[in-house]
Amino acid sequence: MEIICSEMVEGKGEGSLHTMVDELTRKIKESFKLSEEEIASDYDKDISKITTSSPEAFKYYVEGFKYNSTGDYRRCINYMERVVEIDPEFALAYNLMGTAYANLGYPSKGREFRKRALEFIDRLSVRERYIIEARFYSGSAKTYNKAIEAFNELLQLYPDDMRGNRMLGSVYRDLEQWDKAIKQFEVNIRNKDEFAFAYTNAAEVYRAKGMYDKAREILEDYLNTSPDNATVRQGLAWGYFCQEKYDLALIEADKGLSINPDYYPNSRLRGDIYHCRGDLIEAEKEYQELLEMEEQVAHLYGRDRLGALYLMQGKLEKAKEQTKHGIELAEKLVDENWKSSFHLDLAYKFLKSRNLEEALKECNEAWNSADKAESLSMQIRILHLEGLIYIEMKSINETQKAANQLKEIIEKLINKKLMRYYYHLLAMIELDRENFSKAIEFFNKSISLLSFQTSPAHAQALFISPLALAHYRAGDLEKAREEYEKIISLTTGRLCFGDIYAKSFYMLGKIYEQQGDTAKAIEHYDKFLSLWKDADPEIAEVEDAHKRLALLNN
Repeated sequence: MEIICSEMVEGKGEGSLHTMVDELTRKIKESFKLSEEEIASDYDKDISKITTSSPEAFKYYVEGFKYNSTGDYRRCINYMERVVEIDPEFALAYNLMGTAYANLGYPSKGREFRKRALEFIDRLSVRERYIIEARFYSGSAKTYNKAIEAFNELLQLYPDDMRGNRMLGSVYRDLEQWDKAIKQFEVNIRNKDEFAFAYTNAAEVYRAKGMYDKAREILEDYLNTSPDNATVRQGLAWGYFCQEKYDLALIEADKGLSINPDYYPNSRLRGDIYHCRGDLIEAEKEYQELLEMEEQVAHLYGRDRLGALYLMQGKLEKAKEQTKHGIELAEKLVDENWKSSFHLDLAYKFLKSRNLEEALKECNEAWNSADKAESLSMQIRILHLEGLIYIEMKSINETQKAANQLKEIIEKLINKKLMRYYYHLLAMIELDRENFSKAIEFFNKSISLLSFQTSPAHAQALFISPLALAHYRAGDLEKAREEYEKIISLTTGRLCFGDIYAKSFYMLGKIYEQQGDTAKAIEHYDKFLSLWKDADPEIAEVEDAHKRLALLNN
């Protein structure tokens, strides 16, 4: 190795550190005999401008970054708050605070701080400017194209930039472009990224492709070379959960909690596992414990999950009560994303209790909050539910309008897989008209655009159930049975639509009864009634199941 040059600079005190590094950088560049123009056009800026002129602020920033990477988001936020007290113009600190809030479960707060980071973007290097711009643009479906453009420009300059590859992969994940997402995450995995996000995100994408073993392999490889991590344990638990390996899923969730007892997603996951395993008492206990945690977003998830648990038991009024509590808390926290989500959930519960006018009102409230949050993805779900409500109201023209509006919005977006909502409404219209073959064609087209189970977000039960009903009403009992069997075998895909899951047992009871299989008919009616033994009164399916069961037992 040959020493090309050596330089020395002097400074006074800790505060001169960045200035000294800047001066040393300039001297070294000059030793390479670069012209003034070449030096000036270089991608570097003064370190004091790229980061902060305060070594203390920079030290806290580095510490906070480490906590964000291990899933300790609240501690990261606490550090970033100290950073911006010292240097109120530290753009990277606001950006990291926004990321931590979003990871913690406060999307509106996250967007607020990422937007704040943009105010000081002129202090940044080209590399950091691209990161902050792209991170902000990736927060809305309206600006995904700008995010991708910024990330690609960054990666042209710095192909192995860990954050750039990781974040671009996350954008492609959100767009359901699974192979493109994996390509970006694999860059970091090959380069032995020390932070877990590339691994956990890659695992999520492999689960969405149905490659559960590959997802597990990636996470285990990380743990073989890196410190144990609560978010990685959560990823392993989700993979086992999706495959109905409940005991293994609980083991991983517990390992995650032993690493970080305050990491509420693993507590929530324990409740979800008990929920789908059928241990409803333990599930309710876990969800109730979320309400006792210090972190307010844990309370939001607690209300959400308790509402889902009661919905699965036919306790619609109790489910609505939990959702209303969620709305109140979201209003208190001034989080429009959460408000929109809870209003949409309440609309669904009003639909299921046949209070259709109230359902439409809740859709309107959900839309207003989604508009404030600039959440097109939420608006798409709202329009879809409105269409389902209009079907129940026999207002086919209004359903068609909702479908057309959906199509118009989705055609302008990158993620064309969202067309599943449009095709689903077209199928519902054809089902209402008893055009069964056409309805089945549209339902299958819609379902083909779904991922495999990876989280409750894709809601396979909601899409499969009317396909099963279409086959049933068309007289094809065997195909109807196959679709209802798919629903009762779901885990995460039915978590938020437990009413559909429970009623699938009722429908299977009817199918087996019509096929002359009395034993299986009794088995499925019994299962349905065991789930809905404490359901709200005067539910038609409960009364009918009791009558049919009595006749079969006699």
